[in-house]
Amino acid sequence: MNNLFNKRQRVPSLIEEAMMGRMYDEPREDEDKNSKTNIVVRTNRLYYGEKSTISAFQADAYDEQGNKVDSMEGYFLEPGTDFERAKKAGSDTAIMSGGYEIIPKMEMLKRVNERREKEGLPKVKELGFTWYIDNPPGRSGIAIHGGRNGGNTTGCFIPGSSFNFDEHIQDYTINNRGKREELFNFFDKYGQNGIKINVGPHFEYLYK
Repeated sequence: MNNLFNKRQRVPSLIEEAMMGRMYDEPREDEDKNSKTNIVVRTNRLYYGEKSTISAFQADAYDEQGNKVDSMEGYFLEPGTDFERAKKAGSDTAIMSGGYEIIPKMEMLKRVNERREKEGLPKVKELGFTWYIDNPPGRSGIAIHGGRNGGNTTGCFIPGSSFNFDEHIQDYTINNRGKREELFNFFDKYGQNGIKINVGPHFEYLYK
C-alpha cells in the first residue's frame, strides 16, 4: 500500500469545518458521555506533509454536571502520518486516531514503571515532559511539548497558535506564541478529574 500521506495533502472540507467551529459541536461516537472527565480535547488532522501532520484542536472544560464552562482552540503539529507504521514501537510517525488519556508526568511515570515491572524491566527514574498521551496502540512516550517542525517530534504533539508551509524545508512548521503554556494552564485549572483526547479523523477513512 502506498503511503497516501506523503504528498502535502489537504483533507477536503475539514479545514473549512475547523475554521467555522462546526467540527466540534457533536460528541464523537467513542467518547464516554457518562464520564466525569473534566476536559475533552478533540482534534482533526487537516494537512499531511512529507515530515509533519497538522491538526486543529478544541479543548473543552466541563463541570461535574457535564456543563461546558470554558474552551480554547489551537493547532497541533505531529510527525508525518504513515498508517502502516503507526503502531510500531519507536516509529517516528503520527499515532493512530482514537481516544486516549492525557496524564501528568508523575502519573505517566507510575504507569510506565508498572508496565515495565510486569515485563521484568528496570524502572525508569524520571520523564522529561510535563504531559503525556497514554498508551496509543504500539507506542509509548507520546508527550505534548514545544517545537517548530516534524523533526522536533517522534510521535508527540506540538501545540501552536498558527502554522505555515515552509518552502525552504518543504514542510509544515507551527508557531507556538504561548499556546503550549496556555494549554498547560488550561489542564492545570480544569483537569483534576481527568483529561481525554480524541484524535481524528480515523486513518481508515482516509485510505478509502
